[in-house]
Amino acid sequence: MDDMTRPRNGCEKPVAGALENTSPSSAQQDDADEINLVDYLRVISKHRRMIFWICAITVVITAVISMFLPKMYAATTSVVPPMDVMQREALMAGGLDTVRSSILRNVMDVTSISAMYVGILQSRSVADALIERFDLGKVYKVEHGFSIVRQILRNRTSIKVTKDGIVAITVEDRDPCRAANLANAYVEELDRQNKRLSTGQSTSKRVFLENRLREIKQDLSQIDSLLSRDAKIKEMLFELLTREYEIAKIEEAKSMPTIQVLDRAEPPEGKCKPKRMQMVLLAGVMSLFVAVLVAFVREHFARMSPGGV
Repeated sequence: MDDMTRPRNGCEKPVAGALENTSPSSAQQDDADEINLVDYLRVISKHRRMIFWICAITVVITAVISMFLPKMYAATTSVVPPMDVMQREALMAGGLDTVRSSILRNVMDVTSISAMYVGILQSRSVADALIERFDLGKVYKVEHGFSIVRQILRNRTSIKVTKDGIVAITVEDRDPCRAANLANAYVEELDRQNKRLSTGQSTSKRVFLENRLREIKQDLSQIDSLLSRDAKIKEMLFELLTREYEIAKIEEAKSMPTIQVLDRAEPPEGKCKPKRMQMVLLAGVMSLFVAVLVAFVREHFARMSPGGV
């Protein structure tokens, strides 16, 4: 009878609950996420007064401070490399060999000239000339410390180069007229320094070419003792150096502007700083994040303290 009551397959009936899934289901995970979100919102709601007052006080203080900040005006001027000079020099170099013409084109690249302009504009010589010309030590209220005045001027000056080689010079100042005058003065100093450097380079080049021509003339005076091939090379070299010598004399004597002004700076009509609305909005957003963080920190320590929930 006992055998008759046992299952024929010899297996016992599975225990109830043995096949239950022990891993959390997706529904349970969603519930946990929802509970966490509710907890976060509960903490924010609990400390909402503190969050509100932190944001409100920060915004008010920022607005008040922005009202007392001095107005700044920005004036911009832009210059371009002298394209006519580059084209003239390229034409003069037309009689030279391909390698030398290629080198000249690379040297006279618009981007490289613009980079040279930026270097001159950012030089100490230009800054010192502007400081003395506009008495910026008195304007910036710095009685002693030429380097401090120079640093203030650099901080208020922006020099950028576009992909087309245009150099833009922007100067900020409390006086719109002085901002425009400073920007235009940068261009004037750039032209003066560029002339000085160009003249010095042309003079050195002229002296060098004079010496070389004198040596070749001396060699050509003894042309009978030279081989036919050497004589032709000397004559060709003499012709090329003579051409370069004439170009150097022209460059040394010229007094034309070395740069071209695309747009002169004019006194701006509106201020560029302070941007009060942006300051207030940024302060509000930042204070909101800080206030919420403070709320969660307070809640954390409250729960860790004895008797905390």
